[in-house]
Amino acid sequence: MKYPDAARTAGIQGLVVLKLIVAKTGDVTDVTAVSGDPLLTQAAAEAVRHWKYTPYIVDGSPVEMETQVSINFHFQTADHYTPPLGSFRDGTYTNEAFDIAYPLPRDWVRETRLVQKRLSVNGRPPGTYVLLAAVHIPQQPALLQADSSFALSAIESANRSCEQYLQAAANDLLSQKLAQQKGTTASFTIAGHDFYRADFDFRDSPTSRAFLCTKSKDYLLQWNIIALSKSAVDLAFSTLDGLRAAKPQTLPSQSPATEPASPPETKPKVVRVRVAQGVTTGLLIKKIQPVYPPEARYAHIQGPVVMDAVIDRNGDVVDLEVLEGQIELVVSAVNAVRRWKYRPYTLNGEPVEVLTEITVNYTLSNK
Repeated sequence: MKYPDAARTAGIQGLVVLKLIVAKTGDVTDVTAVSGDPLLTQAAAEAVRHWKYTPYIVDGSPVEMETQVSINFHFQTADHYTPPLGSFRDGTYTNEAFDIAYPLPRDWVRETRLVQKRLSVNGRPPGTYVLLAAVHIPQQPALLQADSSFALSAIESANRSCEQYLQAAANDLLSQKLAQQKGTTASFTIAGHDFYRADFDFRDSPTSRAFLCTKSKDYLLQWNIIALSKSAVDLAFSTLDGLRAAKPQTLPSQSPATEPASPPETKPKVVRVRVAQGVTTGLLIKKIQPVYPPEARYAHIQGPVVMDAVIDRNGDVVDLEVLEGQIELVVSAVNAVRRWKYRPYTLNGEPVEVLTEITVNYTLSNK
C-alpha cells in the first residue's frame, strides 16, 4: 500500500479504520471510513477496493457480509542512522550535520517538542524528524490570533530530488481533492543550499500553505508552512533570510609573520541554570494576567498552556517554547508571559540566566 506523499510531507501517520461490504463473490463493493486522517483513509480505501475475500458461507450458500479492517500507517526509521535534531540557543537553531544556522525572530515562538510529541509513535522517533517548529505570535499583546506556523523536518530522500518530492505531493493533494498548487515550483539559493518552493490552495481552512524543500546529505529538509493568508505564508518564508552555514569558513591569517598574533576576543560565558517552577514563582514581581480569548471561551476551550522560559539576568523573559496547550489559548498566554518581570536569580552572589517552566491555566466559569 503506497504511503501518500502529501501525508508524508505533512508528517501525518496513524491508524485508519474502514468498514467494508463484501459481495457473495468475495469482491469489495463498498468502503466507508470509520476513523483516521482523510489523506490516509483515502489511500487505504483505494487499496482495499482491490482486495478479494473468500466468500462467506452461511447454511452452505455464499452471502454478503460487512466487516471492519484496521490499517496502520507509520514512517519507517533508518536503522543505520538517525539525523541529529540540532539545538536552539540564543535565538538561533543550529544543526551542523545539515550545515545550517537558522536565526528565528522573537515574534516566532517555538513549539518543537510539542510537535515532536504529537508525531511520535510508541516512543520511537517518527520517520519524519521534526527539527524546528514555530508559530508566529506578534509582540502586540492585543493580537490574540497566530497568523502562521511552520515545521522544519528531515525526511529520508529515498533517492528523490526536491522537485520529484514536491510534484508527488502536489499530485496526491490534487487526486484527493484536498488542494491544488498555485503556479509553478520556484527555485532559489540561500546560504549555498538550492531551495524549491510550492504554494497551495487548500480546500479546508487554513487555505494558504506552502512546502519548501532543500536536499542535504541523504535527507530532504522540508518546511511545511500553514497560514491564514498569502502574506502570512511569505512572512514565514522570510525567516529563511537569516539562514547561514553552521560552520563558517575560516581564512588563513594575512598578518605578517613578524607581528605577534593578537589573542582572540572571548565573550564572557553566560551561565544558565534550570530552576523549578515553584522557585521562579516566588521571584515574580510583575504578572500580567492573560486575556481569555473570546473565540476560545465561546468554543468552551480550556486547559493549561505549559512553556519553557528563559529569564535573563535582569529578570526579563527573553525566550519561550510552548510544550503543551491549544493554539487558541497559546497566543494569549505567550503575549502575557512575555511581559512578566522577575527578580534576578543569583548563584554564588551573581545574577544568572534561568531556564524554567511556566504554566498558565485557562478555566471556564460554571456560572
